Amino acid sequence: MVLTGDTTATTTSGRLAWVDPSKGLAMFMVIAYHVTLYLKTEDVDAVLGRAKAVFELFPMPAFFLIAGMFAARQGQTSFPALWKRRLLSLLYLYVLWSVIRTAFYFIVPGLNGELGEIPATDPLALPLILFWPSSSYWFLYALFLFTLFRWLIARFPVWAQLAGAGAVSTLFTSGLVDAHNIGWNRVGALFFFFVFGAVFSRHIRVVVDRARLVHLGIALAALALSTALIVLDLSWIPLVVLVGQLAAVAVGILVCRYVVRFRPFGILSTMGRASLKLYLLHLYVIVSATALIGLLDPAWPRWVDVCVQTVLVVVTVAASFGLARLTSRVRWLYAPPAFLRGTRRRGTQRHPAPSDPEAAVTPPVALTSQPVDGSQR
Repeated sequence: MVLTGDTTATTTSGRLAWVDPSKGLAMFMVIAYHVTLYLKTEDVDAVLGRAKAVFELFPMPAFFLIAGMFAARQGQTSFPALWKRRLLSLLYLYVLWSVIRTAFYFIVPGLNGELGEIPATDPLALPLILFWPSSSYWFLYALFLFTLFRWLIARFPVWAQLAGAGAVSTLFTSGLVDAHNIGWNRVGALFFFFVFGAVFSRHIRVVVDRARLVHLGIALAALALSTALIVLDLSWIPLVVLVGQLAAVAVGILVCRYVVRFRPFGILSTMGRASLKLYLLHLYVIVSATALIGLLDPAWPRWVDVCVQTVLVVVTVAASFGLARLTSRVRWLYAPPAFLRGTRRRGTQRHPAPSDPEAAVTPPVALTSQPVDGSQR
C-alpha cells in the first residue's frame, strides 16, 4: 500500500524497524474493517458498532504519514521528474485497477462491490473515477493528489503547509464539509498526515527512535480521551478526530517499534512489505466470500457471527497472499510498462524501474537518520 522501497538493510540494524510492522498492522486493520462492513450487508452482525469511527483512527493516517515521510524530497524535484518517478505510477495503478474492478463485477454479476457508491457496473462508474473516486481504490488516487498538492505547496513556510492541511482535514473530520463520496471525504480528511510526514520526516524518525514507555503512556492517554469523545458522538468538535488520529498513529508506531523484536509478530512485517498487493486484492476475496455466506441466509447467534468474521479475516489475509504470489510475475499489474515510462526495455535508463514492482508506488530512498527534507504521511 504505502511502500518505501527496500528497507531490509536498515531494519536489520534496528533503525526504522517499525515501518513495515506499522504498515502491516494498518493493513490487517483495513482487512478486518472491510470484512465487518461487507458481512454487515448480509446481516452478519458487526462487532464494531459505534466503535467503527474509532477503528478508523489508525490505519489510513498511518499509511499516509509514512508515505509522506518518504516523499519529503519530492517537493524539491522538477515536475517532469516527479511525474516519471511517482505520479505516473500512482495514476496508472488507479486507472488500471479501476478497470479490473469493473471487469470483475461484470464477469461475476450480483456481487455488492460498493458500499453507498456508484455500482461498479454502472456505465458512469469508470468514466467518472477521476471526479467521483470509488470506495475501493480511492487510496491510490489520494496518494496521487497528495503528492501533487504537496509538490505545489512545498516552498511555502512549514507553518502554512501544516495549518492549511490541518484546516482542510478538520473541516472533513468534524463533518462541517461532506462531499457525499467516501473517496473525497477521505482525501480531505487525511491530507494533513501526508504533509505532516513530509515536513517532519527526519524528526519523526528521531522521535520514534528515542521514545520511551512513558511516551507511549502519554499517547495512550490522549487516544483514550479522544476515543471517549468520539464514542460520545462529539466528533463534530473541531480537532477531536484529528488529535485522536495523531494519538492512534503514535500508539501504533510505538507499539510496533517494541513488538518487532518478537518473532511471532514477523507476520506484520511481511504484511507491510506486501501491503500494496494485499490492498489491491483483498476486496475481491471479501466480496466473493460475503456473497457465498449470503446464500446461507445467515441468522446466527452473535458468537457465530464473531467466529465467521474472525475466520474470514484470516482467510482473506491468506488468500490475498496467495493471489499476490500468483500475480507477482505479471509486472504490469503493479508498475507501468516501459513504453509508458518512456524508457527502453533494455539498455541504460536514466531512472530505471524498481526491481520490485511494489516499489513503483514509492521510489527507494536511503533510510538513514540523515535529513531528507530541505525545509526542516
